[in-house]
Amino acid sequence: MRSPLLLALVLACAPACRESEEPGQVAGGAGGSGAWAGGGSGGSGGSAACSNTSSVVSFVTDDGVKLEADDYPTGEGLGPSVVLLHMIPPANDRSNFPKAFIDALVAKKIRVLNLDRRGAGASEGNALDAYQGDKGKLDAKAAIQHLLGGKCAVDPLRVGVVGASNGTTTALDYAVHAATNAELPFPSALVFLTGGAYTENQNVLGEHHDDLDPVPIQFVFSAAESSWSKGYQAGAPSAWRFHEFDPGDHGTLMFGARPESIDLVVGFLDEVL
Repeated sequence: MRSPLLLALVLACAPACRESEEPGQVAGGAGGSGAWAGGGSGGSGGSAACSNTSSVVSFVTDDGVKLEADDYPTGEGLGPSVVLLHMIPPANDRSNFPKAFIDALVAKKIRVLNLDRRGAGASEGNALDAYQGDKGKLDAKAAIQHLLGGKCAVDPLRVGVVGASNGTTTALDYAVHAATNAELPFPSALVFLTGGAYTENQNVLGEHHDDLDPVPIQFVFSAAESSWSKGYQAGAPSAWRFHEFDPGDHGTLMFGARPESIDLVVGFLDEVL
């Protein structure tokens, strides 16, 4: 069983993991020991090496797909971070996540990497591969490795993943993959913004209790789309939390329909990371 509180990690990001950066402000839009320690392209991850200037970054997945993201550092190293996974590509991209949400996370000293999943926005690749089959998890892996590399690396034991709509598919797929691969960083927290049957395209959440029961998971959903989340609520592990909004909206649209959901998710991540 993988435990994010006990996992020993050693940083091993290849140079291709962090291919390029374009500095400048960007618009808002559970057991096993691993092999993680140290610092990718160099540096201690200390605050002296860190910037608080957001930038557009790109990196390459294990299967050779170039992805683009907005990186919002906090000016401090070895802190918590989150990867944001937007709704279904190619119709959606990283602009799904509102600037108010990102700003609120950064204000809590949580570094944010807002990713264009493969086939969406400025990222390369086939959009269908983002949520059908075994390639979507590689997007999350590359994003997390980016955060763990460079001179201002984040804390590998304090990395969260936020999935919206079928972004939850990639979030779950990566968590399951990392649970059985000790060399990968295991998520310290997950947020499912409107999970559904699509979340389990490759992996069924309820079949991975040993690995995922200890992980703090925040389920956020509307009354109109509550069946999947509520199916896990009865008898759920104490680390899992459920919040229904009535009325509400789907995925990242919840932030506009119910602005208080921003405080809910940010407060959860600030508490558990």
